[in-house]
Amino acid sequence: MREDTNRLIERLAHEAAPVRPLAPPLLRAGAFVVAVSAAMAAFAAFGGNAGETLAHFADMPFTMELVGAALGGVGAVVAAMVLSIPGRSRLWFYLPLPGVALWLVGGGLQCYREVEALGYVARSMFASQACFLFILSAGVPTAAVAYFLLRRSLSIDVVRVTALAAMGGALMAAVLLQFVHVHGTNPVDFGTHVVAVVAVMLFAIVAGRIDVARR
Repeated sequence: MREDTNRLIERLAHEAAPVRPLAPPLLRAGAFVVAVSAAMAAFAAFGGNAGETLAHFADMPFTMELVGAALGGVGAVVAAMVLSIPGRSRLWFYLPLPGVALWLVGGGLQCYREVEALGYVARSMFASQACFLFILSAGVPTAAVAYFLLRRSLSIDVVRVTALAAMGGALMAAVLLQFVHVHGTNPVDFGTHVVAVVAVMLFAIVAGRIDVARR
């Protein structure tokens, strides 16, 4: 048995390829955010209504919603990258919460303003299905790329890390939506946005657990 072990060690010493170390998590998060932001900016410039969106920045609740989604998305991606390394402080999990809170407050204020001005108008839950599909179609691929960057270092806390990465992708998609189809929100619209973000997170969690189980 001792001879077999020695042979194994000798073979590994001669044949094993060196493992390339991962870049620091903050560097990987920064590179991801810059790449996604550049792609979003290009899409908004050539296929969206960026000028109209910028004009809406005079509306404080709208700006709160948009900035909150952006901060929450970036914070979620950074937290996911950091927490994918075992032993990191769980406090990183709360990094996206201020942005998410600002997003919810901004959207809630717009909903309140519309209901106060016009009264509550019953609308079909499918009235905003285009927004739902847009956040899914942009959020799922973005979350998938984030997960790919996390895959090699994914810790045992798969659910928490995958949920954060998916939240980041979905919130960035919600930001892009406002540059493609700028609009103030109402209860059905904003509720659809929230449901779409949660749906991307749930999809990513299930896919992440399946991927880890297959390894």
